[in-house]
Amino acid sequence: MRQFTPFISKSKYLNGLQCHKLLWFHYNAKDQIPAFDAHTQAIFDQGHLVGELAKKLYPGGIEVARGERDFGKILELSKGALSQRKPLFEAAFKSGNAFARVDILNPVGRNDWEIVEVKSSTEVKDVNLHDLALQRYAYEGAGLSITKCFILHINNEYVRKGEIEPKKLFAKTDVTNEVGDLLRSVPSNLRTMVDVIRQKSFPNIEIGQHCNDPYGCPLQELCWKFLPEHNPLTLYYFKKDKAFELIHDGHLDIRKLPPSVNLGDKQQIQIDALRTGRPHIDKEGIHDFLERIEYPIYYLDFETFGTAIPLYDDVRPYEQIPFQFSLHIVEAEGKKPKHESFLADGKSDPRPGILKRLKKLLGAKGSIVAYNAPFEKDKLKKACDVFTEYSNWYQSIEPRFVDLLAPFKSFHYYNPDQCGSASIKAVLPALTGKSYEALEIAEGGTASLEFLRVTFGDVDEKERQKVRRQLEEYCTLDTEGMAMIVEELGKMAR
Repeated sequence: MRQFTPFISKSKYLNGLQCHKLLWFHYNAKDQIPAFDAHTQAIFDQGHLVGELAKKLYPGGIEVARGERDFGKILELSKGALSQRKPLFEAAFKSGNAFARVDILNPVGRNDWEIVEVKSSTEVKDVNLHDLALQRYAYEGAGLSITKCFILHINNEYVRKGEIEPKKLFAKTDVTNEVGDLLRSVPSNLRTMVDVIRQKSFPNIEIGQHCNDPYGCPLQELCWKFLPEHNPLTLYYFKKDKAFELIHDGHLDIRKLPPSVNLGDKQQIQIDALRTGRPHIDKEGIHDFLERIEYPIYYLDFETFGTAIPLYDDVRPYEQIPFQFSLHIVEAEGKKPKHESFLADGKSDPRPGILKRLKKLLGAKGSIVAYNAPFEKDKLKKACDVFTEYSNWYQSIEPRFVDLLAPFKSFHYYNPDQCGSASIKAVLPALTGKSYEALEIAEGGTASLEFLRVTFGDVDEKERQKVRRQLEEYCTLDTEGMAMIVEELGKMAR
């Protein structure tokens, strides 16, 4: 058994609380852990921006060991900075196996300190408390007197008006007592984690809800590869804990579930379709849905982004702001769709341009069809609540919305290729053969990140135009796909 002494940082401590297998890989097979994807990296980048803004609440603070990579030097500089009795940013301390760098270490009185952990979330989470417990353990073990522990998080009631006001953007929550309760378990947790790290092979951990709690585990692809395509986790609206129970009992294929498993009507339809290899079609249900759609038909889809630090006035943290829409208009039955679109160009608020264009395009009658229509309706309503000259217009078009998700959520149509999903990404290829696979941008999260990157980041014009073309292709397929889906449903109903 290898007897090296690993240092356990707060991120690795949280890994260990989530899954001992993940912890082992970080120390013994790190090269097998996939690199962060773009979405995860964007979360980190946003957290960094939030952290920089939070420092403005502590003027005169000192950046400790910025840019320094030598572990011993960082500890030395941090210890030396204590005597200055000023707020310290990223000061590092260790005690035994525990090592932590504090976001903000704030001096209190002559000898005491407060820990302030900055989070880009809008609430205090259990994982934040465990994070702080390890920090407090390390700092007190290094000789610091810690009196209070705080989480400085985003205030989701804040609405930007002019320049960002850090004092209003952030909310400060005292979690000293909660952290104190967890502090007692830190030493035993660390001993267990050190034992795990020193093992010659990784511990055999069954998959479960912990694979996504509190974070999605980067080892999922490795750990879940034994699951067949149609496993219990793909059952429509089936409780995850029940699905994992079935998997642990060896029931991996939903086509072979024992009769004792209690299934809902939709789940039974899903399994029956798999067993027969044929789609389930409720012609009456499809017909009744299509009766709600009136020509001209406007197929509408938004792409949106939401940032922790609002980019525009009258916006809350993480509020989803539309920056793009695609619109396919079918004037009458048998007519080819006409395409219109909008993609914000520049850094200014895109909502006025979207509202002006849509008011002109959506006409006075006809159905506005969207996939998961409450989303599009909500974004429009919130924009019109800010730009009140459009409020009456929104009230006039709101009743015209039809949700194309409805017949698939109700299982009026279900194809076994959907794998338990009613999303357009699953329905479109299953129903029409058209898919998103060939697109460079193939889902909304990537669209949002790429728009922000080429609009607010440092990229050349060639890259910017390339990504904008990709955004147009993706959003266009969403509404083109809706028109194709309705056409196919019409054939079935007839």
